Amino acid sequence: MINFLQFTLLQADVAPGLLQDPTGFLTSYLQTGMEKAVLYAPKILLALIIFWIGSFISKRIHARIIKTVTNGGRLDPTLGRFFANMAKYVIFLAGLMAALSVLGIPVGRVFVILSAAVFAIGLALQGSMSNVAAGFLLIVLRPYKVGDYVELAGVEGTVEDLNIFATVLQTVDNVKLIIANAEVRGNTIKNLTTLGKRRVDVDFGIDYGDDIDKAIKIIKDTAAKDSRVLSDPEGPWAKVALLNDSSVDIQMRVWCESEVYWDVRFDLIKDIKEAFDKGGISIPYPHVVEIVKR
Repeated sequence: MINFLQFTLLQADVAPGLLQDPTGFLTSYLQTGMEKAVLYAPKILLALIIFWIGSFISKRIHARIIKTVTNGGRLDPTLGRFFANMAKYVIFLAGLMAALSVLGIPVGRVFVILSAAVFAIGLALQGSMSNVAAGFLLIVLRPYKVGDYVELAGVEGTVEDLNIFATVLQTVDNVKLIIANAEVRGNTIKNLTTLGKRRVDVDFGIDYGDDIDKAIKIIKDTAAKDSRVLSDPEGPWAKVALLNDSSVDIQMRVWCESEVYWDVRFDLIKDIKEAFDKGGISIPYPHVVEIVKR
């Protein structure tokens, strides 16, 4: 390939020959070009085939690893996605190098040039390299994994992907958030599912004239009836938390599995409100007093 390019460059000064014998010169030039094309055509075709095979294999390997992880394989989803991406890029690069080698291009020099280019780009994009370093730490230390519900950099969501550049979250209202790994490492990481259980804390305000012990019993009994509420590490708990301006605030605490946290919270708020109504416990609300001056 290099010889063919050198030949083309050497023939760039065509003006004298073209003026002396235009027809003969063009015929000779085209004939030489056709000979070179025929000579290098098999190599170019072979290089394209090798490149296509490498690209095809890299995509298949990537898809196979992702499928294995998705179907509940023994490999951790976070590490599985990381290894899938690494295998894809390594096989693709190997195919590219093999194709260049067939064309007669020295692979060693190309590798040196690519390394220098990567180094230069790394110096120019120091912020991105910090994301890469943070990504490797997150993948190795694994404070969270794909599928966990977390709070990162002040936002909550389910981890959809973790790569060397960023973490992708999906919020409960189906919004996709992409957070740079450096920002994740620089802030507090809250993993809300890794321990398996969560505590649901809800405050209920009752009127000062209501029976506090009766209200506490209603809260505990209603929570105990929910099969999703756990008895370990502690059963339903309720005590007076605050004497507010217009209400006595009773805090309820119950434990449940992490994946049903929101359902338990919302359902208990509804059920306890209905139980209060049946038991004669009132929940105070603001009153508007209109004063008319005469």
